[in-house]
Amino acid sequence: MLDRGHAPDEAATLAEIRERSGQEPLGVVKTLLYRPERFGRPFSEELDRVLRGPSDWSVGERELFAGFTSSLNQCLF
Repeated sequence: MLDRGHAPDEAATLAEIRERSGQEPLGVVKTLLYRPERFGRPFSEELDRVLRGPSDWSVGERELFAGFTSSLNQCLF
C-alpha cells in the first residue's frame, strides 16, 4: 500500500522526493503521507510529545531507545 496507495497530491510529493534525492523515500515518509489525517500531523505531534516532552529520560536517551527498538524490529531509518 505504501508504494502505490497514495492520493494524487501525496504521490506527487513522493515523486518529487525521488527526483530531487535520486533515492526512494524512507518508509516513515511514505507512512506519514499515506493517510495524512491519521499519520501526518496527529502522529507527528504525538511522536514529538513522546520524544521531546517532559520525561525523566533525556531527549538523547529517548532517541537511542527509539533507534534500538527500530533495529530490533529490523526497521532501519
